[in-house]
Amino acid sequence: MKTVTFYHSVVCPRCFMAGLFLKRQLRDFPDVTVEKVEYLANMGRSHKAGVHTIPSLVAGQEKLSGFFLTNSGIRRFLEAL
Repeated sequence: MKTVTFYHSVVCPRCFMAGLFLKRQLRDFPDVTVEKVEYLANMGRSHKAGVHTIPSLVAGQEKLSGFFLTNSGIRRFLEAL
């Protein structure tokens, strides 16, 4: 089982969209689980993980972050795990 940590904020519309894309993609990746971390409430943990922008996905040393995470970008990230 692989774990992806999804750093997001409940007040971030880009995070909301990335969450929808991630949820949709997970149907094709049954061996992946997602841990959600609210960025603003866990800034110390986020920075320790090297996350400085949201939305961000982290799995081990792999990280996907940016102003807007696309459906295809999230898929490529999951395929590379």
